[in-house]
Amino acid sequence: MNASVSIRILGPFIFLGAIASGFGCYECMEGHSYRVAAQHEVATVGHIVHVPKSRKGIYQYVFSVNGVKMDDSSKICFTPLAPGACENYGQVLVYYSYQPYPNSLLEDFADASSFAYRVGKLLLEIGLPPLVLCSVILAILLRKQRKERADDPDLMHFIPGE
Repeated sequence: MNASVSIRILGPFIFLGAIASGFGCYECMEGHSYRVAAQHEVATVGHIVHVPKSRKGIYQYVFSVNGVKMDDSSKICFTPLAPGACENYGQVLVYYSYQPYPNSLLEDFADASSFAYRVGKLLLEIGLPPLVLCSVILAILLRKQRKERADDPDLMHFIPGE
């Protein structure tokens, strides 16, 4: 099996493994940030100012901290203070923290951390095995091909143009 065929066969697995592993690493870093934030979180009452028209939209909300009005957005709204508050521009519980960076969520940071770690772990479990295995196989095949070329006496004394 030559190198170009190996790359065509193993390349997509390496690419998909790298993509899944990259997103898994990102989710694990996000989970760590949320875990740190959970240790310093404070809750306050906020108000929804924009409701997404679809499930993939983003909720926008405002809240005050020490008299300073802030606004932020969230993909989810798990903290309504009344039934239907998320969909009807109602009041919500906003969790915020200044550690490791200023951040707020409409969800407890500990819950967000747990979810991000689960997703990250799953993506790493999916992405790392094919990435590592295919990379090792490709490296072995390329090394074998390079060794075969080095051992071929016709290629060592090949003069272009003859």
